[in-house]
Amino acid sequence: MARPYAAPTRLHADLSALGVERLTMPTEERINALLRPSPKTPVTYLASERKVLGAAAPALSDSISRGEVVSRPASPWLFKPLRKSQAYATLLTTDNADYFRGALVLGSSIRSFDSARDMVCLVTSSVPEEWRSALTVAGWTVAVVDEVAEFWFGKSEECSRFDKDQGERWGHMATKLRLWQQLKYERILYLDADTVLTGDASGAFDKVKGFAAERARFHSYFNAGVMMLSPSEATYQDLLAEGSKEHKNKFGNVIDCTEQALLNSYYDGSTPERGVTKLAIGRADVANDWQAAGAPFAVHWITHSCPKPWVVADGEVAVPSDCDAVVYAYWKRVWDRLTSSATDESSKGSFGSRNGARRMLRRLSGVSAGHSMAHKPTLSELASDVHTSIGRQLREVMASSRHGHSRMLRRRRWKRDAEYDSGWGENTIAWIAIIGTLLLGLGAGALLHKLFIKAPVAVSKNMTVVQAKRMGFQALGEGKGPVGVVSAVDDDDEEEEEEEEPVKK
Repeated sequence: MARPYAAPTRLHADLSALGVERLTMPTEERINALLRPSPKTPVTYLASERKVLGAAAPALSDSISRGEVVSRPASPWLFKPLRKSQAYATLLTTDNADYFRGALVLGSSIRSFDSARDMVCLVTSSVPEEWRSALTVAGWTVAVVDEVAEFWFGKSEECSRFDKDQGERWGHMATKLRLWQQLKYERILYLDADTVLTGDASGAFDKVKGFAAERARFHSYFNAGVMMLSPSEATYQDLLAEGSKEHKNKFGNVIDCTEQALLNSYYDGSTPERGVTKLAIGRADVANDWQAAGAPFAVHWITHSCPKPWVVADGEVAVPSDCDAVVYAYWKRVWDRLTSSATDESSKGSFGSRNGARRMLRRLSGVSAGHSMAHKPTLSELASDVHTSIGRQLREVMASSRHGHSRMLRRRRWKRDAEYDSGWGENTIAWIAIIGTLLLGLGAGALLHKLFIKAPVAVSKNMTVVQAKRMGFQALGEGKGPVGVVSAVDDDDEEEEEEEEPVKK
């Protein structure tokens, strides 16, 4: 604030004029101490963000900062017709929480710029059930689809030369072909979960005809991480037929065995229907002028020279000098807006349905402060949380032990140009830990019983013959048993007395 004392002074005068008594005005030094400038670095907003807010919002903010009250005429209602034949889409095929988190941010960023078109997230059975309801909070309509088996990836020696992380990333992406079966829509703009919308994409829907895909930076082919397409069952069948053939050598590496190579083979420009328009999509390793009108409408974290946005958002690594810090800050801003509580960034102790939803998103993506107090978790939910948290924590401990430090493996993964863990998954580790804990508890119970619970040396009162025999005593008349055996009660005595009928005279 330029004049922090002016605003409370004016408020005090206005309240006094209204007849409010016994108001004490703090000293200017006290006000200045309370309203000292924030040490935080000023936020750099994208021009597209400011455009969405409109011109009135910055003017209102400035007037508040100056301690002035400016009356403005009411703005007319905005009306935007729905485009039900067009949709945004993304895809999740594994239980990797990072890409689930990316899909949440992508969905929220889309809704910031476009409320007229549908948003569809295709998921397979491998995606956890609870994620599907969480995705709706970010605006997605979830469509469960059957996984399409890979055509070439991992099916031959040359298509098996990949790291385990590449197998998880690229070994399920043939399911992307299901986009051509979404016949409800005439046009679909597909974006990978490691992209974010940075502007209004309406122009792409209105101007781009036929098939379009992300322009590559270092080769002449396209990247399949961002695509504009028209669903068609005939095209879907043609793509399956293309996958039944031998793969072509276009990229000169294992990418030739992926769905990206298949799509490049099909959309090769051999016919007008197979032509491709290259889309200018931003990259994390290319600095863009985000105040210019021609800035990209989306950013794709496609390169391994820059870490994924969630790694930076969690503070695991800083933004490298050759990566665009503006888009990292924007991604984190969208994530915080989607998940942070209205009162605290950790959302600890928050109430209300909105904060409950935000806490749910943070919990499912692995950065939660716990359950919302607005919702009392059921026993099954608590068991699921324990199962998930045990697996995640043990996985991190094992990774730390393997690599000799306590940082999360995601940071090491980025340094070695990978994004996923190898080895056992969290579910396997969690069940091993739970079963191991139960066995350990049973063993400890047996040991404590043996150490501290002594077997009786005499037959106690009301002990049955069967119980006495099980403890090593002998029944009367069966030899020399332990002391006190004669006090054992025959198990059948009482039953025989009850069943005995009275003698009729």
